[in-house]
Parts: sequence; C-alpha cells; structure tokens
Amino acid sequence: MKYCLIIISLVLSQLLNAQKGNTFTVGMSSGIGMTKNKTIGENRPLDNLSNIHTSLNASYGIQLPKNLRCDINFGLENISYFPYPANIGRSSGSILLSNLGAGLHYKIPVKKNFFSIGLNGGVRFIRNAESSYSTYSDQSYSKTIYTFEKSLNPFISLQLGYEFPLKNKNLLGIDLSFKGSFRPIYSMEYNFSNFVSFSNGSYSYSGNSVHLGIHYTWTKNKKNAEINTLLLDSVDRKEAKKLVAIKNRFQSSKAILIQLHQGGFMNQCKFLNYSDNVFKNATGPGSSTRLNATIGWKNNWSFQPGVSIDSYWLWIRNQKYATGLSGSSLFNLFTLDLGMQRRMLSFPKTNRYLCNVNGGISLSYLSGIGSGSGGAEFTTDPINTNQVFLTYNYSYHYNNKLFPTAYLGISKDLRLSNHILFTIAYRHQFGLSRGMIIPFSYTVTNQAPVNTQIRVNGNANCISFGLAYRFNNKR
Repeated sequence: MKYCLIIISLVLSQLLNAQKGNTFTVGMSSGIGMTKNKTIGENRPLDNLSNIHTSLNASYGIQLPKNLRCDINFGLENISYFPYPANIGRSSGSILLSNLGAGLHYKIPVKKNFFSIGLNGGVRFIRNAESSYSTYSDQSYSKTIYTFEKSLNPFISLQLGYEFPLKNKNLLGIDLSFKGSFRPIYSMEYNFSNFVSFSNGSYSYSGNSVHLGIHYTWTKNKKNAEINTLLLDSVDRKEAKKLVAIKNRFQSSKAILIQLHQGGFMNQCKFLNYSDNVFKNATGPGSSTRLNATIGWKNNWSFQPGVSIDSYWLWIRNQKYATGLSGSSLFNLFTLDLGMQRRMLSFPKTNRYLCNVNGGISLSYLSGIGSGSGGAEFTTDPINTNQVFLTYNYSYHYNNKLFPTAYLGISKDLRLSNHILFTIAYRHQFGLSRGMIIPFSYTVTNQAPVNTQIRVNGNANCISFGLAYRFNNKR
C-alpha cells in the first residue's frame, strides 16, 4: 500500500507540473479476435469463431517532460460475433461495450514525423445480456445460447503508432495495437442434432484481439502561434482567440467539398396480406457507403451530386411464439444522388452556422437474387414442455430494375483543419415505386401453411459519419 501511495503521488506531481502542449485525440479502429471451442458428444469438427471489433475512441493527453505523455481514454466498442459454427450455418449478432482507461505514450522523433509506443490499462463495462439462435429443418436442428455477464472487465493494451504533422501542426496517425483481457467477454453453448447423431459443446471468448486504426490529434500549435502574433499587435488574449476562431471557421460560398461517408440504416420493409401476429414488419439494419460532392452556388445554396452502395438486409422478427431476429443479405443498390444543400442560420460576423439541410432524388440500379429460410422452437405448455417448431422460407429474383427514391436530410460539419472536416449526417429516404415484392410463407407445427408477401421499396432512415476535403476556400 505504501508503494502504491508513493507511485500515485509521483504521478500527481508530474501532472500538476505538466508542460504546455496538452492534446485531444479521436480515432477509429477495427480488430479481430478468436474464440476457443470444446466439443462434446459425437465427433463433429468445429472451427474457432472470429469476433470483429469496431471502436470509436477519444483521449486527452497531458504532456510530461522528455516526449512522455499521459493519456486518459474513453471508447465505445462494438463486438460482432457469429452465432453458428461454419458447418451449421452463420449469421451475426453484436453487443456494444464502453471502456475507460489511462496510460503512457512515449514519442520518438523520426525526421519530421514521430514513432510512438504506448501502454494503456483500463476496464470494459459489460451489461447483462443473453441471445439465442435456432435453426430447424427436416434434416437437422441446432440451437446456440450466448451469455454476457455484467461485470467490469479489466484489460491492458500495447500500442505502436506513427504520426505525420499536417500544415496546421495537428497530427494524423496510424496505429497497431494488441488488447488483452483478464476475463472472458462471453460464453456460448450449442446443441446440434441431425436426428441420427447428437453433439453439444461450448465456446468462450477471452477478448484478446489485434486492432488497426487511424487517429487525429489536435495540438493547438498553429492556433497558439496565430494568437501570439496578434498579441504582438497589442491585442488582448481574449480578443485574439476570438479573431483566430472567426478566421478558421470561414467557408467560401464557392467552396467545393468532396465527402466520403460510412453509415448504417434501418430499411423499412412491410408485410402485405397480414392475417395474424406471428411476424412483425421486417425492419432491420443495413449498411451504406457514399461518395458525394458539395459544389457551392450562391446564398448558401450548393449542388450535391453523389454515388453510393447500399447493402439491404431482410431482418425478420418472430414476435408471437419466440423472440429473436434472423436475417440474410438481400441485394446491393448502386445509387446516383441528385440533390441540393443549404447552410441554415448562418451568422456572417462570426462565420458560424447551425446545420446543413439537403434533399433530392436517387436513382438506383437493383440487382438481387436469392432465398432464405429459418425457424424457431417454442414451448406451448411449460409443465409438459410440449415443443412446437415454426419454419419459414422466401425467395426473390430481380435484375436490371430502376429503383427511385426521394430523400431529405440534415448534417453538421465539424472542422478538423482548414481543409478537412468531420461530418455527421441523418437522412430519410422515401420509396417512389412499388419496389420488390418477395413471396413469404411460414408453417407452425400441425397448422396449415400461411402465404404472404413482403414489400421492399427503399424506405429507410440512415445515420452516417464521414470526412470531407474542402477545395477553393479563398475569400
């Protein structure tokens, strides 16, 4: 205990005497980790399942002497896991975690750039959660149960990075890291039967993973230099900060922005000829990648053409007999956007504005062919444990079809430098055509088959994040 108090007092003394040059960093990373499996019963070879990590991180760095920095970190981390082993069939599930930590980074100058070594520690915050997945057919039956136990999951991370100073004196970097957990993140049990043989087993995921990411660090070096220049002209510090902020927020009405967005959306499919309450409307997540240009016109108006690739999934929720979601990829839309954008509530004296409002039409090329099926097990009598099976299937085929939609949206640009902006955007799409009609049928044990249809016409809500590069920003 005495040694811990000595270490804490030394750290606090260093922080209190920290040099100027504190930093703020945001970053994104993607990683992968593998589970371990154990098979019980019949010999059925199984592969280890991969877990995909995507995370958004922020840290505040306190500059210490001799190129040493103390970082305080916070992050949001999404872990996508795969409910089934490959030879049983795969779909994916996910859970969102948060983490908090601190660590030390040491920078080594390499000509004009920097190589860094970091050691961080912290905890993941995990909520209680359980998810189960079932498949049933005439040939086989399988079921998996994932369990996440609420706990503080401690971890340690070793990071290697390389940073490039930009013209505005901020830093752009890439990093490679290993994150090791001291407790498992989840455990999974599975059962499988082909009605001839039976096997069961378990998986566990330790959380050990390798990550590759990018980050951007604000150093305020250029801003401080501009403020110091104004101070030489007898301008007080408060007024100097205000003048520098107004100058850096300026955007020409003739500026051209090239933006790359990555986001997710909830596509809104609808069941037709709805006769009972077995299935809820098939609304579920998809993904979108969009590249667009914003070409300044006049009076804060801009033209906004763009192209995108939207991946549509069909997610079906059985809400009557057993809870759960199942889904499969439907099709990709290759889309051309033709729209306009207006900067709203601009304040010329301060170069501020509230948000961007945009709208337009989209013309999409639809290419899709495939089928899907699934099932669930439920118990009608808890005492006698009578089991009943629900199965469903669908198929679709559409090629070379024009898929028109209209959209309205709102966005906000946050300046990272004079030329680079970070964008947060929301957009709602309206389907303008009948769209794709998908035959859908399902059967409950000892009941007659039910035939219905699902309509997919492009209705969706999309949230995306992106980076923009600004050209022609001269006054």
